[in-house]
Amino acid sequence: MDSTLLQKQLEERILIFDGAMGTMLQAAGLTAADFGGELYEGCNEYLNVTKPELIANIHRAYLEAGADIIETNTFGATSIVLEDYNLQHMAREINKKAAEIAKRIAGQFSTSDWPRFVAGSMGPTTKALSVTGGTTFEKLTEAYEEQAIGLIEGGVDLLLLETSQDTRNVKAAYLGITKAMKKLNKKLPLFVSGTIEPMGTMLAGQNIEAFYLSIAHMNPLAVGLNCATGPEFMQDSIRSLSELSTSYVICYPNAGLPDEEGRYHESPESFAKKLAAFAEKGWLNIVGGCCGTTPGHIRALSETLRKYAPRKPKQRLPHAVSGIEPLIYDESMRPLFVGERTNVIGSRKFKRLIAEGKYEEASEIARAQVKKNAHVIDICLADPDRDELYDMEEFLKHVINKVKVPLMIDSTDEKVIEKALTYSQGKAIINSVNLEEGEERFQKIVPLVHKYGAALVVGTIDEKGMAVTAQRKLEVAKRSYDLLVNKYGVHPRDIIFDPLVFPVGTGDEQYIGSAKETIEGIRLIKEAFPECLTILGISNVSFGLPPVGREVLNAVFLYHCTQAGLDYAIVNTEKLERYASIPEEEKKLCDDLLFHTSDETLARFTEFYRGKKTEAKK
Repeated sequence: MDSTLLQKQLEERILIFDGAMGTMLQAAGLTAADFGGELYEGCNEYLNVTKPELIANIHRAYLEAGADIIETNTFGATSIVLEDYNLQHMAREINKKAAEIAKRIAGQFSTSDWPRFVAGSMGPTTKALSVTGGTTFEKLTEAYEEQAIGLIEGGVDLLLLETSQDTRNVKAAYLGITKAMKKLNKKLPLFVSGTIEPMGTMLAGQNIEAFYLSIAHMNPLAVGLNCATGPEFMQDSIRSLSELSTSYVICYPNAGLPDEEGRYHESPESFAKKLAAFAEKGWLNIVGGCCGTTPGHIRALSETLRKYAPRKPKQRLPHAVSGIEPLIYDESMRPLFVGERTNVIGSRKFKRLIAEGKYEEASEIARAQVKKNAHVIDICLADPDRDELYDMEEFLKHVINKVKVPLMIDSTDEKVIEKALTYSQGKAIINSVNLEEGEERFQKIVPLVHKYGAALVVGTIDEKGMAVTAQRKLEVAKRSYDLLVNKYGVHPRDIIFDPLVFPVGTGDEQYIGSAKETIEGIRLIKEAFPECLTILGISNVSFGLPPVGREVLNAVFLYHCTQAGLDYAIVNTEKLERYASIPEEEKKLCDDLLFHTSDETLARFTEFYRGKKTEAKK
């Protein structure tokens, strides 16, 4: 069926999803023989083969109750889950058969006035990469690809990744689905639905905003929540999602929370009434039922929700990244701090811990940076004496359990970046690309932005070298922007320009006046590209100066950059001086060195700080 037809229906009304397949199968009083023998008892997906008419009748009951969209009986039909019943070799066939059954029945009900659709159900499997482990990102991708192929061959109208508990699984599934669609040369809409536990987050820790930001690059037609709880526990999450999402919003809760016997007590009337309260507030586009719901619940929904208008999706997203927690940018937050100590190039202690294989201890450095207000953690493991790919993987295994903030993956090797992105639940930042080798780096890295969802740091460097003057910085930024946005399809809000910082204390002729040019460069770039952000590695400015003087100069430079519009600052958050607490005399020394760099201003600055000790900070 044409996906524009589904889109059109979504614009016109709230669509009704079906209810629980498992609840209906439990009520059918099945024996081992129905499943094809004791070996397969409990494998609901195998019933597509052994009892196709039973499955067809359940679909029929939901369509009669008023469902617009029914789900295939394939929740656990990946080879990973079917392996428990020794049926892994039948994964593709089971999915195809399930899709054919659902399509046949939907076809009997569908009319031009009231089209019915089939969603290919893809559950979370029995493994969660961030929580239980037990499989790899690559194996999950393969299993989901095989499932998607079966469902698409069987004729589903859309694919539904549901009951998602770990966004790393969802990312693996998305890659599998993308491969399947490419293989079969067929593009289908995607729905993604997460599961928020009563404590307000998914099993792997993300809240609804972090989850949505981590999957927005998949351009799902609908995003939402199902399972886990009854409607009332979903209220805050559905409201937040509705306020953020540029996709349609789907909500299909359980019939309340189960009691000790696993029974659900929400009646069709009370269930429909609670969801009508969401619809009344304009939060919903698609509504249905999960565990414990029956055709009775779906009929009540269909009758109750008719009178409500569908939600209008948001038009645009702000700049946002995520880890386990979301970071949604707002002017008032400037500058956002990127903790720089988990970098083998910049921190001797970190480099030593990695060299000794003490990854757990090394990850504590990331935690300490976050404790001191780092909003993002920059991770660089590019030690020429070691295997960067191995170190990155081992380090990330610990870091993802230690910090909730977004990660910035800092590497020149695209294989290392890709591996790192498979470990991040959230939407990370890739540091960095530039035009030093022409477009070569863009060609290697941008596909990763589209595959995994990421923001991108873009340095103002081209074939001629690093841009030192403000005008050159703007010129390189303009060319990079044009290529990234218009040729490579990167969204402007995912571009973070790095106008580069050069040391003012080395006496190097070519960098005289560079601090002032960088500050001006920020201003020009922000004016030219209001949707893009800016970032600087602040401590480069003070390279080679006395330690105490470095900290003060960094703080003064950061102040001026922020005034000019700087959004992100890569700093050591544990040693950051507050500008307001710096004595006027020292501010003047710093300003002189930054804005009137000369042998005299450098000598005065160095003389003042030589031998000074850091005072203990309160």
